[in-house]
Amino acid sequence: MASHGQQNRGQYVQPGSEAAGGRFGRMFPTVAPREATGLAKAEEFGLPGGKVDGGETTEEQLSTVLDSGFTYFGQFVDHNVTFDPTSMLGQEVDPKALRNFRPPRLDLDNVYGGGPVVNEYLYDPESKGTKLALDPGGHDFARTGNDIALIGDPRNDENLLIAQFHLAVIKFHNRVVDDLRSGQITDVLGAGFPAQPADPPDDVEGAKLDDLLALEDYYGDLLRKAQQVTRWHYQWILHRQFLPQIVGTDLIEDITENGLRFYDPGEQPFIPVEFAVAGYRFGHSTIRSRYQVNAEFAADLFPLDPEADEQPRSDLRGGPVRPEHAVDWRYFFQIDPEIEAAKAKRLEAKLNRRLLDLPVRAVPGAREGALPSQLGSLVVRNLLRSEAQELPSGQDIARKIGEIPLTDEELDSEGPIYLWYYLLKEAEVLHGGRQLGPVGGRIVAETLIGILQADPASYLSVFPRWEPNIGGAGSEFGIADFLTYAGVVPKR
Repeated sequence: MASHGQQNRGQYVQPGSEAAGGRFGRMFPTVAPREATGLAKAEEFGLPGGKVDGGETTEEQLSTVLDSGFTYFGQFVDHNVTFDPTSMLGQEVDPKALRNFRPPRLDLDNVYGGGPVVNEYLYDPESKGTKLALDPGGHDFARTGNDIALIGDPRNDENLLIAQFHLAVIKFHNRVVDDLRSGQITDVLGAGFPAQPADPPDDVEGAKLDDLLALEDYYGDLLRKAQQVTRWHYQWILHRQFLPQIVGTDLIEDITENGLRFYDPGEQPFIPVEFAVAGYRFGHSTIRSRYQVNAEFAADLFPLDPEADEQPRSDLRGGPVRPEHAVDWRYFFQIDPEIEAAKAKRLEAKLNRRLLDLPVRAVPGAREGALPSQLGSLVVRNLLRSEAQELPSGQDIARKIGEIPLTDEELDSEGPIYLWYYLLKEAEVLHGGRQLGPVGGRIVAETLIGILQADPASYLSVFPRWEPNIGGAGSEFGIADFLTYAGVVPKR
């Protein structure tokens, strides 16, 4: 319950802040756009057989450092901070006029929605709105009779792996609720959680008003505390494990010591288009053609036969999940010493061929018979979108941040090059595909750390010296501990 003038439970925001929606902007507003070269040039790069065609993923193309699960952790993060259903390919748009339908915060609003008052369907009624809803078997989302997932962002049900990671976050939150109530953990600031007030009598009308209000306050506070625990542990993994692997520890230390150089979130933080349309799309190059999902089930990224039935499942498309298809995260993150986790594809200006010929169902808004063949390529879509948003060239941004640009020979291309392609080439040429280079790393790290610093409820704002206090790992807490605590992998 929420009375007029109060925050809804589940969407607690610090006084004086604004989290309802956001906007896009530019990290480098003074750098001129790259001159648009149109569809033909984008096709030269992005159609099957083009410059970015990496064929089927081979062992030689795999990263030596990045576990394959981080591809989908990264996609989950993207869905947490960006959602633009309005911009169109081929149409130039002022980023300041675009609305980001995700608030620029790493606050898991794609999991919590607007709280149990606004989005009641996301929550388990038996928990008094403190836990999130699950399938009774625990291996899938709660769904409607039409198999629609009851989650805060429908994009997280478009792929089996991101769906199962979202499910793990739900389970982590639900266990936090149980452990706060039982006293097995304290809240994130070290204070004990109070005992539950007595339940009101069956005759609610005969209960004292003060007792009812005390119980309502208890459940509301329990939800907020569980959200804080979950959010801060998620933010910690992003800041202390994911980002150092993607951009390198030296850059993280530089930002920690010297602050942000180019991203100024201001009083109303925004998502830079250099991040949303280029920098954070580095993850596309890490996607493999095929994955071992669990000990008994391996699946292609997309069906080799576009007419293939969805059941029995043979690919990673989203939708209902049977127990035998549930993800065993030990095959995606190095958790169990007896199971070698698969590595992601390395960072390079080559994508696996499946992404250059997407099935219609994988393209947002597409209909059978209405999708131009070139827009079935994720690469072509990326490059045309970068022109629509008037992004600068990779060389010009390199100069802006004080780097010597890659040569035409290193880029395997002449003239000003697409920013997205440049940052992948930079990772390939300068770091052997292990991590992003100075342009891509700077854009990605400054945006995500800047978002954390600008959020008055993040751990970096509230308590920068905080360390994880569940799972027993302390400052070494990472994704393996998160998934183990959530109960989606066996305890080590």
